[in-house]
Amino acid sequence: MTATTLAIIAFVVLLTGVSKSGFAGALGVFSVPILMLIMPPVAAIGLMLPVLIVADVFSLKSYWQQWDIKQLKRLLPGLLAGVITAHILIGWLDAAFIKTTIAILCIVFAIRSLAFSQFTLSALNSRIGALSMGGLAGITSTLIHAGGPPLIMYFSTIQLPPKRFVATVAIIFAMMNTIKLIGFISLGLIEVKWVLIALASLPIAFIGNRLGIWLQSKLNTAQFLRMMNFLLLLLGIWLLAK
Repeated sequence: MTATTLAIIAFVVLLTGVSKSGFAGALGVFSVPILMLIMPPVAAIGLMLPVLIVADVFSLKSYWQQWDIKQLKRLLPGLLAGVITAHILIGWLDAAFIKTTIAILCIVFAIRSLAFSQFTLSALNSRIGALSMGGLAGITSTLIHAGGPPLIMYFSTIQLPPKRFVATVAIIFAMMNTIKLIGFISLGLIEVKWVLIALASLPIAFIGNRLGIWLQSKLNTAQFLRMMNFLLLLLGIWLLAK
């Protein structure tokens, strides 16, 4: 590997650590496109999953048992249904259409939250809201590796405190990535060299983890939610432009 390739991989690992521990994985959607600058799409996806799992381990350790059990119970049925639905209908679902839909939802939700916060989306703060957002997260995570936006929309609506917000998303993604790992191995997408690179990147992932926690600790609940909505707007624009 060239020095440029190693530098880009190191940056992606650092970005993933910061994103997962500080901003509920909101920056993760940029990781695979960055890796695709230096490797084919299949290789980028194959490398990214072990990196995500390494970051998951640090995030879970940092936020152990700080997640919201009530919200997990609300979201898990929808998440599982979404993942199963995506696998069953993978040949019929249009990934491009789903990506565009999520992008528009991100932009509309972020603008509403940032500019028209007096208008609340109380419908999301319910079991049906959790079921629908969980289902959407399961589908989008499976098909386009963008499960974060629906969860960010849901947790922003119920105004979950920052640590609980990040911790709950962390355990959700850890479970989903474990399920993905089984599928990736069966499809032959995980190579030994990608696992070795992910393991070699442990120190960088740890630095990213600590940096993310430090950044998140500097924000109160209002500032954190505002930051998440700015990131959601950025994600929407990015997905729409891809």
